[in-house]
Order: sequence, then structure tokens, then C-alpha cells
Amino acid sequence: VTRAGHSRERIPPRVATRRGQGRPRRSDFMPRPDARAASGTARPTRGPPTHPSVVRVHSPSVSNLSSLIATGEPFVASGLLSGWAALGWTPRGLASSPLGAAETCVRLHRIAPLAVPFEGEGVYVQATLAEFGRWLEGGGSRAGLDGGNLSAFPRSEYTGYCDYQEMAALFASEPDALAAVDWSHVLAAAHLSEVVASGADSHAADGSRSTLWLGSEGAGTPAHYDAYGVNFVAQCAGAKRWRLSPPPSCERERGGDAAWPLRPTRVPYEESSVFARSDDSGRSSCPQLSCPSSRPSSWLYEVELCAGETLFVPRHWWHAVVTTSRHSLSINTWLEAAQDTAERVREAVVRLLASALIRAARRAMSAEDLRPAEEPACGWVNPTEQLSESAGDDLALLSGAVARVGGAGGSPRLPEITRDLERLGGAGGEAGAGGGGEAGGGEAGGG
Repeated sequence: VTRAGHSRERIPPRVATRRGQGRPRRSDFMPRPDARAASGTARPTRGPPTHPSVVRVHSPSVSNLSSLIATGEPFVASGLLSGWAALGWTPRGLASSPLGAAETCVRLHRIAPLAVPFEGEGVYVQATLAEFGRWLEGGGSRAGLDGGNLSAFPRSEYTGYCDYQEMAALFASEPDALAAVDWSHVLAAAHLSEVVASGADSHAADGSRSTLWLGSEGAGTPAHYDAYGVNFVAQCAGAKRWRLSPPPSCERERGGDAAWPLRPTRVPYEESSVFARSDDSGRSSCPQLSCPSSRPSSWLYEVELCAGETLFVPRHWWHAVVTTSRHSLSINTWLEAAQDTAERVREAVVRLLASALIRAARRAMSAEDLRPAEEPACGWVNPTEQLSESAGDDLALLSGAVARVGGAGGSPRLPEITRDLERLGGAGGEAGAGGGGEAGGGEAGGG
């Protein structure tokens, strides 16, 4: 058992870098589609009084699904998972099947009804899917029940989340599990819509490029948006509440900053994830899902995603997610968007700056014996994010991203940019360390 932020090497690395996920009282949510919905016809449903309706469709054709994707607005589709064997997966079933032997990492937090905590505020425990399944069903916390390491965390006091689990790695010894997923209908529609990148045709239709999320009631992810791609989320068991708002670039077009007061922050840092803050102090304090002070106007849409339904999350849309049923299992996939090539340059620059600043700050804290409490509770870096060892690694990543933007010939300014950054880093080392070299201040200067 490892507390986040300490002994990071003991925490199994996450097997995906994306994010996603959204809280109780099912009566507050939008009703599920019924049999009267016309096949493939978008129909609005009545949502909570403070939120407009999200479009729902039943068994849309490829053409209709493509048209909805092209609008750039979220929607919920039912009937797309009818052929999925994964639709029958449950914690109890996983615990008793060969898939239960898969080893994973569970993030646990003490139950806090008014908050969706950050990952860095939790405790990480190694377990098998079988052990976590028994824990979710209410076992594993009483004598005589095999919950493994989870036995120390009573189900009545903790939320547990097995999140961001890349299925290809999770089920490496059970490859047949990947066939339980079928995105072929979604992929055909996405390619027709021209929303995804032209090079995304090789995206696998099975679960080999999908991510699994299994958690207890209250488990979720705070407000953020994904830097890359568009997101399709299949709810296989249980339910989650999603809240969504348009990307920062669209907020003013839709009514100004007062309507959706979400602001981006990179604390805690994670590559490809941009968290939200909603106050004016500059600190990271995302609106929580059930807190009265969360300002409902921060969110344009609110929807409960139930078993058998699929949610489309457009590129850069803010979202926050919490499990609303006793337990939930969902599977998602990200499809590369046409703008992702340029976005990777931005993310590479952010990584270079964040890595240099955080390494320098931690060295300073160590040298001056400063108290670790100066690092925020959520941490400067998400516990499963791996920073580069040196500025050279980050420069190589940036060089590759810029070269892809420039095409096969690369960017004519790339050598000049690289020289400037290296020169800046060297100057920082000489001035900041008095000859201490790279370990003294070069990375801080480069940042």
C-alpha cells in the first residue's frame, strides 16, 4: 500500500494517459430512452431544470451517428452495445472468471459526499480484479473473505476506483477479453464525419485500444478536459452522472465567462489532461458534483449514463464524472482528432516547462529542508504521471512533435528553437548553480 506522492516507484504505472469519468440520486437525472424512440432519430429528453436537454438517440444508423458526431455536441446513444459480451460483465462475474486473475491498482479515498478528490489525495493498493470485485460486492473487509490488500479498507468507509486501465495490458494473458468489445459501428460513423484524423483508420474495433473503468459509488474524476481526441464511453454496468460544458474557446460564444466559469490549470500536472478551477485565486478547486457551492451554471449538460448506453464527448469539452450506482463498469476509447498533431506541440512545451519547474522546486525543498506541506494536497504531479529525467528528454519530445507538424521535411525553425532552449538551459545552470552544472539550475533556467 503506497500513499500517493511518496515512493512513486512502488505505484504501478498507469497503462493509459487519458482521463475521463462522473454522483448519487438517480431521481435527479434524465430518463432513459424508451421503446417509443424512433430508430436513429434524435429526440431531446427532459433534464434537470437548471440544464438544457442532451440529445438521445436509439439504435442510430451509421449515417445518423455520423451527423451527430459532426455537430460537435455531446449525445447519448442506446442500442450500440447489443453485440458486446462486455455488457454482461459485473464485479461478481469478473471475480469468478479467468479475467479475475488480472492484476491492477485500485485508488481509494475516504467517502466524502461533497467532493470528488484528486488522484494525489488517495491511497493506491495493488489487487486482482477478483479481489476488487469481491470488495465491490461488499466482501473483502470482513474476516474470512479474501479481499487481499483491500481488506484493510472497509467498503462502508472508502470509495474504490480501478481507473484508466488499458485493456490490452490488463488482459495480456486473456486476449479473448478484447473481443468482448466492438466499436465498428462507432468507427464507421466517426470516419464519415471527418472529425477524426485521416490516419486513424487503423484504430482497432475490439478492446485493444480501449480503457476500462471499474469503481464503487462516489468514485470518479474531477472536472477536466482531454487534450487529445474525441471520446466514446460505453456504460456496461451500473450508472454514472456526467456533467459537461463546452471547451474554453467556445465559452464566450455561448454566453460569456459568467455562464461557464471554468478555468484551466495544470496543477496537478498530467500529460494530456487539463483540470479546472472556478475561483479567482488561481488555485485548483474544481466545482464538485454535489456541493451546493459548485455553481450549477458551470455546466451546460447533466446526464446519467446507464447500462447499455454510449456517450459521445467532443474534443476539449469539460467533463466531471461520478459513479451513482453501487458499482459501475464502463469502457471507453479515444479517437484521434484532426487537430491533435498541433496539440502535441503545445503539450510537449507544457511538459518541458512543468518538468523543469517541478524538478527545481523539489531540489530546492530538499536542499533547504522545507516542509513537504508546501506542495498542494493534490500534488504538483498526478502520482502515476512520470516526469522526464532531464531537459534533454523533453526537448527530444518537443522536436518530434514539431517535426510531425512540419510533415516529412520537418520544420525549418526546429534546429533554431532547439539551440535557443539548450542555450537558455545552459545559462541557467551557470548562473543558478555557480558552476554546479545540470544538477544546479540548468533545468530551471531551461524552464
